[in-house]
Amino acid sequence: MKTLDKQDDYEITLHTCSTKQHSKLVVTFGGQPSGLASSGFGTDFVLSMGFDTIHVAQKFGTQYQGLSIKSFHTAVSPLVKDWDDVITYGSSLGGYAALYYGGSINARCIAAAPMLPAWRPLKIPAYKKLEMSHLELIDVPVSKHDPVVIFDPCIARDLYLIENMVRPAYPNLREVRVPYAGHTVLVTLSQARLLRPIIESLIKDDKVINFERPAEGTAIWHGEKGSHLMRSDPAGAKKELLVSLSIRPSKRIYNQLIQCLIKLEHFEDAQVMLDQAKASGDKNYELFPPRAKSASEAGLKV
Repeated sequence: MKTLDKQDDYEITLHTCSTKQHSKLVVTFGGQPSGLASSGFGTDFVLSMGFDTIHVAQKFGTQYQGLSIKSFHTAVSPLVKDWDDVITYGSSLGGYAALYYGGSINARCIAAAPMLPAWRPLKIPAYKKLEMSHLELIDVPVSKHDPVVIFDPCIARDLYLIENMVRPAYPNLREVRVPYAGHTVLVTLSQARLLRPIIESLIKDDKVINFERPAEGTAIWHGEKGSHLMRSDPAGAKKELLVSLSIRPSKRIYNQLIQCLIKLEHFEDAQVMLDQAKASGDKNYELFPPRAKSASEAGLKV
């Protein structure tokens, strides 16, 4: 392990594989909840394949705004010549970073559900005060390689960012659409035992393998389908959300189910669920403050 650069806002660390078999370098990026660390998302996975890897970490909450392309390039570019093939890889915020910095080293970029929550066009209130230093993706160096973007087209914000940030910079981006996989699309693929073969093929051969999209049977798939149906078919949404919760408890899905029951005016069912949740003491069945407020306004006892 070798530290390439470490500052208050970021950390860049090289990990050399002891069983190196191929001349590939994979640069991975931490996601939104991550903080400064020498290793993280993708590190062990890449090393297990026999490839060297660099992990890029951000100070928690900065969304990589403290790491300029110049600083990244200065730290990483002197090493690039030592490998025949360089790949950047990340998910969500890390997926955005894989695209933003990947062009400066002409990497093959693999981005899962790329997201920059503080990107102004998204208008997310929680991040409106975060100072932005990054340029638009179209205004920074782009790679000669068309990136692979893996995402759920039913997630409105993800689709909006891809169409309005990524596509202007990479008109011929290679899409891998996985409906109802959710924003955490890699988690869904992992649950379906598809993640490793998909990412291995992309890293080793730059090929998108044919695979059967995850369908019924995972909590995320049913939960995301239920969320997608909330406006058009609340009865159908209720069914899917209940299935999701039966597979795995989730505070987010539970809150959506209560919201759905209120929308359907199934107040008795909602009250039963609220009472059962309170009696269980399970934190996966707690209401978020806004949802508790709307439940109280609907006459429910929370």
